[in-house]
Amino acid sequence: MRDVPVPCYSLIETSIGSDPAIVVVNSTLLTFTGHDAFPWHLRIGVICKLQGVNGMPTKEEVEALARMEERIAPALEVDHNAIFLARITARGERVLLYRVHDPEKADEALQLLISTPDTVRE
Repeated sequence: MRDVPVPCYSLIETSIGSDPAIVVVNSTLLTFTGHDAFPWHLRIGVICKLQGVNGMPTKEEVEALARMEERIAPALEVDHNAIFLARITARGERVLLYRVHDPEKADEALQLLISTPDTVRE
């Protein structure tokens, strides 16, 4: 079993060009020595359906995205196969970044989620 550190999150308010961006980073990974066990990088991009000013999601959209992430994270992190790296929200998109041990297991987990009826989105 791979050792996975307890996450500690840092919130960064920044910008991409002239657009606002919110970044949440698992800062524990800065000192994590087990990087070699997670050589793969996974990027999941979700287009925000309900956008407010400058492409940022509305309150309702933030809630829907959070529910979606609550389904994705445990599916990927089962058996310590993936570690949450960061979440970036900007320009009408939410990007989830993970470090992954076995990409085939991560793909299987995501395919299962995709094949399951989605109660978060229409």
